[in-house]
Amino acid sequence: MWIVALASYSLGGNELLSVFREVGNTNGPVAISILTPKEPTAESGHESTESDDEFQICDNSESDNESTESDDEFQICDICTGEEERRKLLRCSCCGQLFHPACLVPPMVDLIQEDWSCNSCKQKTDEYLQAKQAYIAELSKRYEAARERKSKVLEIIRSLDLPNNPMDDIIDQLGGPTNVAEMTGRRGLLVRASNGKGVIYQARNSKDVAMEMVNMNEKQLFMDGKKLVAIISEAGSAGVSLQADRRALNQKRRVHLTLELPWSADRAIQQFGRTHRSNQASAPEYGLLFTNLGGERRFASIVAKRLESLGALTQGDRRAGPSLSAYNYDSAYGKKALMMMYRGIMEQDHLPVVPPGCSSDKPDTTVDFIVKAKAALVSVGIVRDTALGNEKDGRKDFGRIHESDMHDVGRFLNRLLGLPPDIQNRIFELFVSILDLLVQNARIEGQFDSGIVDMKANVVEIREEPKTVHMDPMSGAPTVLFTFTLDRGITWESATTILQQKQKCGLDCADDGFYDSKREWMGRRHFVLAFEGSVSGMFKIIRPAVGEAMREMPLAELKNKYKKISSLDTACKGWEDEYEVSSKQCMHGPKCKIGNFCTVGRRLQEVNVLGGLILPVWGAIENALSKQTRQSHKRIRVVRIETTTDSRRIVGLLIPNAAVQSVLFGLEWVQDIDD
Repeated sequence: MWIVALASYSLGGNELLSVFREVGNTNGPVAISILTPKEPTAESGHESTESDDEFQICDNSESDNESTESDDEFQICDICTGEEERRKLLRCSCCGQLFHPACLVPPMVDLIQEDWSCNSCKQKTDEYLQAKQAYIAELSKRYEAARERKSKVLEIIRSLDLPNNPMDDIIDQLGGPTNVAEMTGRRGLLVRASNGKGVIYQARNSKDVAMEMVNMNEKQLFMDGKKLVAIISEAGSAGVSLQADRRALNQKRRVHLTLELPWSADRAIQQFGRTHRSNQASAPEYGLLFTNLGGERRFASIVAKRLESLGALTQGDRRAGPSLSAYNYDSAYGKKALMMMYRGIMEQDHLPVVPPGCSSDKPDTTVDFIVKAKAALVSVGIVRDTALGNEKDGRKDFGRIHESDMHDVGRFLNRLLGLPPDIQNRIFELFVSILDLLVQNARIEGQFDSGIVDMKANVVEIREEPKTVHMDPMSGAPTVLFTFTLDRGITWESATTILQQKQKCGLDCADDGFYDSKREWMGRRHFVLAFEGSVSGMFKIIRPAVGEAMREMPLAELKNKYKKISSLDTACKGWEDEYEVSSKQCMHGPKCKIGNFCTVGRRLQEVNVLGGLILPVWGAIENALSKQTRQSHKRIRVVRIETTTDSRRIVGLLIPNAAVQSVLFGLEWVQDIDD
């Protein structure tokens, strides 16, 4: 836009014409303002220069406003790009573009609302709304499907008849909170409703007892005998004394059952220490409860190993609490058994026992077990470097076991938990069978250190009066030699009574009964009574000469070594014959090299125990035993024996019969105890 101001009154017509031509060559609208001065007066005359100030000049700001208003009044249509006044164009409320109503398809002839949108925006809006509706519909569909699945899952859960909380269920079965003292970190418990249907939540503390003192109050109720059952958890296993204290009203013997073994042995010992403390009237009995999975024995093994090292708990007897020591697999014999099992599975050596579920008559079963066991060890990472396997001697090498794993019993039990129950239990039973074999051989050779050994028999009597074999010159305390006669045999009547009681209680199985050995030993066949124990598939063995065996025998091993006798008359004759013969000779027969000194498999035994003062003469006893020819007679063993007639208990050193004279000579026997 051009703005021309003509401030000179002296311009002529030609000059004006040239100005208009100049303006006409410009583009756009033109605004021309012609300013004329006032006519000169006589008074002004030649003062024309001063009259220049009187010209009326157009203000620039006003021109700018007029230009802006002109720009707002005229806009361009985005379809035809034609210029039009703003009020004649339609503006889209979404994208802000301007359109002629006639340029739209179809043309707009009706009254347009303020929130009008163009076709492009309407199309995009419709597509968005459709997608949104489809998304909402899909979400609703999935939500309804999820609700339906949730309802089905809840119906299945309700049909399962799941038990209540284990702790609340135990408390309920033992008579409820009025009979059970609970020392845990819980603030409340679930109790059975008064109508017998369902349970209700109840706070553990009452109005008279604060929550911080509820455990101490429960402990006092138990110690006073008002509640005879106590349940403790890790939260309540510190600062609480629950032993049969002589100062407490409740001095009944404690039976400590551990329902869930902790990961740490320290925590287990902390809990066991609640019921085994000073000034108690009787020591507690401990019981460990866990599943029959082989890998779970790992927790019991760790706890047992730690408890065996505690003199305060075992009072120097490592066999105190046999339920614990029986699970100590992490020993020198356990490491040796693990190495033998690994070498057997990797086919480096021959397995010393028949694997569980296999038969020596069917070698294919053993081969199949070794293949499965090897694959199982590979799956849990015990057998490594399997990628290095190659064809060797017609078979594939499946890797190797690192030397650090060959004796690591703890790692073996840990990895065992990652296997399916079937192969897990079979591998563990193989390990235990090899371990039992090693312990049994060590016992026979006299090399097994079992701490204080209880010598038990059906009849235990003192054969002759004890003799004082040494007198300490400083204290005057004597060293006494006791001679006992032990009858370990089981008569035929006692054996049949045991079997009949099992049958009467309904605890018998089809494999219970009398068996005889498939092979002869020293020209004789041996008879046993076998019945299933507390663990399925494991049988207790009773022999006529030595009574009940310490080790339970798997069913596969039992059928491999013995055959069942169907005739009771045959079993009775063989049992009584072996019972009589075992009273005079050992199982090696009359040609035994040791003769009367051998007690292996002998029913009647003569046992010599050296009691009284032992430490001052320990060196002399050890020197005398070191001169014995048999290895089993060279080791010193501490035994405990109790007579069956007068319940007299003696603890001392076991002196083999062949070494009695040598020991007495070393001690310089003095006089009889009567003197």
